[in-house]
Amino acid sequence: MTALPAVTAPVLAEALDALPARLRRKVDDAVVRARGWPVTGTADGVTVRVDESTTVTLVAVDGVVRGAADVRCSCLLAPNCLHRMAVLALAPVDDAAPSPPSAVRPGDPSVGRPGGPVPGVPAAGTAAPPADAAAAPPAGAAAVAGGGTPAPPAAGAASDGGLTDRQRVAAEGLWRVAVEVLAAGVVGCGVVLRTALLRAVHEARTNGLHRAAASGTRVAAGLRAAREAEPHHRLAELTDDLRELLAVSRRLRGAAPPADELGALLGVARRAYDPQAGLRLYGLCTVPVVTDSGYAGVVTYLADRTGRLWTVADLAPGDVGRAVGAGDATVAVGESGLSHRQLTRAGLVVSGGTASDSGQLGAGRAVRAVRAAGAGWADEPLAGLWTQPLPEQVRRAFDAVTLPVPERPAGADLLFLTVRVLGGHEHTVLVETGDGAVLTLTAADEHAVLPYRDNLRLLARAAGAELRLVGRLDPARRATVQALSVGPTSVDGPGLDLPESWAGHADLGFDRLHSSQLRAGDPGSVDDASPGRAGPVPGPRVGDAAGGLLRRQVERVVSGGRAVQALADPVAQRLRSARLDLGAQLLTTLGDAARARPRDAFGRLTDDDGQAFAESWLALAVYEGAASRALAEASWLP
Repeated sequence: MTALPAVTAPVLAEALDALPARLRRKVDDAVVRARGWPVTGTADGVTVRVDESTTVTLVAVDGVVRGAADVRCSCLLAPNCLHRMAVLALAPVDDAAPSPPSAVRPGDPSVGRPGGPVPGVPAAGTAAPPADAAAAPPAGAAAVAGGGTPAPPAAGAASDGGLTDRQRVAAEGLWRVAVEVLAAGVVGCGVVLRTALLRAVHEARTNGLHRAAASGTRVAAGLRAAREAEPHHRLAELTDDLRELLAVSRRLRGAAPPADELGALLGVARRAYDPQAGLRLYGLCTVPVVTDSGYAGVVTYLADRTGRLWTVADLAPGDVGRAVGAGDATVAVGESGLSHRQLTRAGLVVSGGTASDSGQLGAGRAVRAVRAAGAGWADEPLAGLWTQPLPEQVRRAFDAVTLPVPERPAGADLLFLTVRVLGGHEHTVLVETGDGAVLTLTAADEHAVLPYRDNLRLLARAAGAELRLVGRLDPARRATVQALSVGPTSVDGPGLDLPESWAGHADLGFDRLHSSQLRAGDPGSVDDASPGRAGPVPGPRVGDAAGGLLRRQVERVVSGGRAVQALADPVAQRLRSARLDLGAQLLTTLGDAARARPRDAFGRLTDDDGQAFAESWLALAVYEGAASRALAEASWLP
């Protein structure tokens, strides 16, 4: 079936506004029916056949429907008809200020986003930089929005450096829609509410509230994925995104933020790329990226002579198929002619280069780059990455995940480990580090067309194998690492025999391991073929039972809305027994706010604006997030 072209948020909002109130209540049912309507491509768009006498025509410019007049229905009620609105609601949303995805997670992350955010990879809700700028980032990648170290917030800022009236109005609108989303929950967020959110996101971005707009974009994508039962939907990620949206919009609508906080709250539309002295870079590993917001591609990590990590990315609209092919795309830094999969095993000499503060390399016209020899993981400068003690690496990674994505130095959330394989179960692997820490390796992406899971199943059969590993710390699970790349530590004993062309390591998202590459391990290893034997499973969410219970309370509201929390069983005493006294108090306050039903002078029930409930949930969510991070780090360290 021909795919529908993308539509801008204003087009979707205008079509909804045109519907009479009686038809708005029927939009969600109409969308369900519209999924079965056949779509046919035309020279300038598509035609959707509703029935024998009714068709909806979409006219696209550069693949995007940019005006409400470009969507026409042949029925008698047009243009204010359900057919037109249902088709638009099914189309992907393309904001007027196109931008790459935020908090990109390999596979995607936090997947879709099982891997963690990738510093230096473009964020959603940001405008792309000029293609001909000397300091422009790589093709297909735009600058990061959302809380980075921004340029002075001159865009739309008041003369005294504070927020303008329009920015405050935009923040207020985004806050109120987010409050409605929380009150309704996933079960109550239909097309009408998601469209209202997209409209508020558009206004926020137009007025320079880039960080809040990026959060709103992710929430809208998450709500749609949840309602359509898409396999990449993760309630935990939607919960975290909604917490971010409420926290940032609340701060912007309140008292004037201090000058030193305003820039981070606004975010930036374009990341600054500064000139760099000559760089000698060595390929480290390459990771496929697939995001919830409709972008896909690849990010390659490199190290310079001092061991500092850098990234070069290629992201563009697409799905996992684009991520698979992006590994063989030419790296957009100079004219080396190297693909990303070649660069991971080679090197670059770069002159006239540019890069962001976080270490993402630019691709301006003045950049010159030539291919150079790479370095093995056992050779300097790469070998130094594996010499840092595990406690120091863990602290560095946890510090990184608490920063806004644009502020995270490239590779700061990566772990460089030497491990011995203990066994495995399905697509997880249990390993032990040299100092006795037992870790669980999981797939960085669950898409079946990427070889992560197959590779981990194979590694699980190599009990006793000594490996070097590059992985991303999973801050939400106990002692869990999302495996990105592996290599053997020696040519003797249990391990891996990799092709010479792989230069000593396998990128688990692109290279597919074969059983012939395994050197014999312990025949008693735990693997998928061992019936009745329990192997390692992904670590539970961090914290004890009480911590998990607290997280479930937070997520339950996002899933079921205020009504579910109003009927929830009280569990505050269990939290107090676990010494989570503040969590118990915040949960009690949330329950009281959920059940509060104000009445007018005549005793009739009235509806409040839901803001007290949202404030209570936000306080609990922020507390739970901080407690989870503290407990996660404690699970790694003595």
